[in-house]
Amino acid sequence: MIKTKKINPQSPLVVSGYILFAFLVTAVLLYTIPQAIMLFDPRVIRYNVALFMVALILGSLLPAFLAYLIGDRSVKSKSKLSHHFNGMLLGLMAFWIMSIFATIVSIPSEYFATMLTARVILVNSLPIIVVAVITSILAIAHARSRQAKRDILEYRPYIVFLIGFIILLPVWSLISNIFTQNMSIHSFLPLIIVTLLGSVSYATLRNNKLNVLTKVAWSAVSVSVAYVAVSVLSPFISSLSHYINERLTMEFMTIESNTIWVMALIVWILYWRAQTKSLSKN
Repeated sequence: MIKTKKINPQSPLVVSGYILFAFLVTAVLLYTIPQAIMLFDPRVIRYNVALFMVALILGSLLPAFLAYLIGDRSVKSKSKLSHHFNGMLLGLMAFWIMSIFATIVSIPSEYFATMLTARVILVNSLPIIVVAVITSILAIAHARSRQAKRDILEYRPYIVFLIGFIILLPVWSLISNIFTQNMSIHSFLPLIIVTLLGSVSYATLRNNKLNVLTKVAWSAVSVSVAYVAVSVLSPFISSLSHYINERLTMEFMTIESNTIWVMALIVWILYWRAQTKSLSKN
């Protein structure tokens, strides 16, 4: 009988997280290359262009990276994989926090009519601060708790916050559409997708020897990976498409949108398949 090597349940998320972050870095580079070329144009104010680029890069990469570093320090373990895993868990949360902040908090452009660069810096800086504060509070609380040697995924406050953010984003989007009288079938799609992915993820864990809270926690992670995949692949494919075809048509934009969703679905299926296998063998 051939023995199959057991997969550490932490590995699929760590590997997926690094791959998705690599896509995000590439997307930011693809977007900023045309901006960097503007630095050689004598007609532009190079200082403003440079500030704009730095603010954009930091605003896109720093929240998730900072949350990852904070999560890495949140667990008292000798395992390097455990530190990476907990970093990824808070990194996932960072994407929800950034999206919720961008949806709820609005910075009126009229206050920065003559200071566009200042507004860009503010818009990209505030989410970093919010992510740092929320994740730091959770990390410190976990590190000081009796569960400090266990993963933060087993820490109830983290589970509550993560699920809360997952529910809040689509619900707030739906409420906003109701108040702005911009209702359509598309208004319900985010909530439907989140509910469907969460339900499917939980159902696939039905035969695992995990308690209900743990299954819910892993289902929340599953939904988060799918959301991050869409969030990362969207700018990556959009930026890449501009290099392929500068003249965007409705047909090309439809293909681009469909490609994003298909690739995100493939990423989620591959991740969750590996994750469920690793959980079933432990």
